[in-house]
Amino acid sequence: MKIAITAKASLKDPDKIVRKAVQYLRKSGSSVDLCPNACQLVVHENPKLDFHNSYDLIIVFGGDGSLLRTVQLMRNFEAAILPLNMGRLGFLSEGAGKNYKAILSRVLKGKYEIDRRILLRCSVMRGTRRAFSQRALNEVTIARDALARMVRLKTTVDDLRLTTYVADGLIVATPTGSTGYSLSAGGPVVSPHLDSIILTPIAPHSFTQKPIVLPPGIRVKVHISTSQDRVNLTVDGQTGFHLKDDDIVKVKRSSKVLKLVRMGGSTYFRTLRNKLLWGGDLVGRSS
Repeated sequence: MKIAITAKASLKDPDKIVRKAVQYLRKSGSSVDLCPNACQLVVHENPKLDFHNSYDLIIVFGGDGSLLRTVQLMRNFEAAILPLNMGRLGFLSEGAGKNYKAILSRVLKGKYEIDRRILLRCSVMRGTRRAFSQRALNEVTIARDALARMVRLKTTVDDLRLTTYVADGLIVATPTGSTGYSLSAGGPVVSPHLDSIILTPIAPHSFTQKPIVLPPGIRVKVHISTSQDRVNLTVDGQTGFHLKDDDIVKVKRSSKVLKLVRMGGSTYFRTLRNKLLWGGDLVGRSS
């Protein structure tokens, strides 16, 4: 099996979990390429990971942010992704890094399932020129700077007028991202097994402008209409782009999907209970 390993920048790994995992995989007959961050945790290693290459599996040591960053770097989406949590929340992780041996043993034996998650393709048109393009697993956010006033966002769906949001911003999210920034802004929790695109306005001036769940095949266009020059586009909280007046942000479902490794013993609803403390009492114990 050809495996790539990425790790969170400046990851603290006192138990040398990443190094032990690399040794375990190589003893099992797998070839392993590491990113520069992972090389800092493994003795005498040089970074050989190239996202243009084809891998069978990409292992991400870190938290959700590390996974989102890896997705933005990926070019070939045939590889399955195994996120191992080395952080605090790890909402998208399949297990804790300290349990690497048990998890990797099952993966190498093929005892796992694939959970397919839709991605978004976002682009910015500046006149006739495409000024920016990126994929997103969680969300695409258009938002004003902290010192700026509300922005006007003329929004269409499949070239049909939806509304003009006068707000602090707008989030275009996937079901995977529905439990992230969109949820904090008042958006709904949407099962990742329901393909859809969610529009969630951020602090809209009109009380009647509520989040809306749309079918996955639609094309969203947002025309930036504001006299101020303090509007930014952020993709998965990882990549930023400064927007200008009359820019058009286009968002649609990507032709690619993300393949997340799942062991099969957990469910999305258990994750909601454990990570968001649904069904817990006042001290956070599970009911």
